[in-house]
Amino acid sequence: MKIAFLAGDVGNISGGANVIIEYAWRLRALGHEVVLVTHQPVRISSPPWHPRLPELRFQTFTEAAHERFDFVFATWWLTWFDLWRLDSAVYGYLNQSLESRFRPEGHLKHLNRITYSLPLLFVTEARWLAEFIRTVQPAGQVLYVRNGLSREHFPCVEAPAPRTGPLRVLVEGPWGIDFKGVAETFALLEEARARVELQVGWLSSSSGGQVPVVGGRPVQVHERIPIDRVHEVYQRYDVMLKLSRVEGMFGPPLEMFSQGGTAITYTVTGSDEYMVHGENSLLVPPHDRRQLPRYLEALSASPAYLDRLRAGALRTARAFPDWETSIGQFEGELRRLHGEGLRNEHLRPALAAMATMKEHWLDEVRHVAEVSLDAGPGERLLLERYRKLKRNPGIEAVKRLVPDALKHSVRAFFTRRLE
Repeated sequence: MKIAFLAGDVGNISGGANVIIEYAWRLRALGHEVVLVTHQPVRISSPPWHPRLPELRFQTFTEAAHERFDFVFATWWLTWFDLWRLDSAVYGYLNQSLESRFRPEGHLKHLNRITYSLPLLFVTEARWLAEFIRTVQPAGQVLYVRNGLSREHFPCVEAPAPRTGPLRVLVEGPWGIDFKGVAETFALLEEARARVELQVGWLSSSSGGQVPVVGGRPVQVHERIPIDRVHEVYQRYDVMLKLSRVEGMFGPPLEMFSQGGTAITYTVTGSDEYMVHGENSLLVPPHDRRQLPRYLEALSASPAYLDRLRAGALRTARAFPDWETSIGQFEGELRRLHGEGLRNEHLRPALAAMATMKEHWLDEVRHVAEVSLDAGPGERLLLERYRKLKRNPGIEAVKRLVPDALKHSVRAFFTRRLE
């Protein structure tokens, strides 16, 4: 089969990019023709952050537009609006999270929700997300395929390393993304430091030049570590502290489990995929952050409790499916659907219309923002009253009776007068 994944920035480290790479190279290894399609040519660093990147085939949309595919998958919400650009028998969406929660802007949240408006072939890693998609798009087909644990990059250790000295805590996440909660995590560690001795490290794809200080000492920063060396960092710590508030399915805690560590996280969506409070990890409701310093104190004061969680975490990692199993499941489903003659190419005009609507809507949002920024208080009040007037049912009824050409002429007349 010929399969395309519409990718964003896979040249830089991220959990989402790792998933796309695993899908692409493993399907290619199974004999399929696979291409990653991007707007701009991809630049791969040397050495690459993922060793499989050089093995993949990349094309720009201009190049891929001349080919015919069996399956084309968007891989994050903005690439959904590019699906129509390629010719395919089946259009799909490899959906890793409900990305409307990534940004606070209302217009972006609404645009993101539009990506569930058509009955595509949806593939997702999280049970909760599969249930959400089935609810909002019952006419689509949904494949629930758990992300695998790479036995290549995260081989399970024989046993957790014995703890000596202070409790070793690893913070995970990039700086500057609010919902990742990194700055908040360091603030909580500073609070906990008054009660428990800690050795703190930070694993980050991007530190933003920050070197946080806990207890008067700079933390050890592990930045932009290639994925085949990340396990070496995990082995140096007892517990991962990851306080992101938005997830599809946690990846780093499971990787930490494979190296004999445990984790403390919020009870976010996806945490139920493999995390069990008190057995392999500790889970905290986001509204109860005061528990976090107490948990750190308990793990430090009770080596036996820490050992029990770490042993449970390692058992979880050993039992978890690897990427070979996960992609085998996915490939089997694609073969089945292909054999059954699944096609949804009739959706391509609707996908194109949605893409056009997105650009017009964003242009309108930008225009309103620019006008609002240029207007004084009195002008903003008039603009707000004008918008309310436009939404009046009587005005709406009159507008429907007026020909578009006349409306454009009137608008142009007043625009010239106001310039």
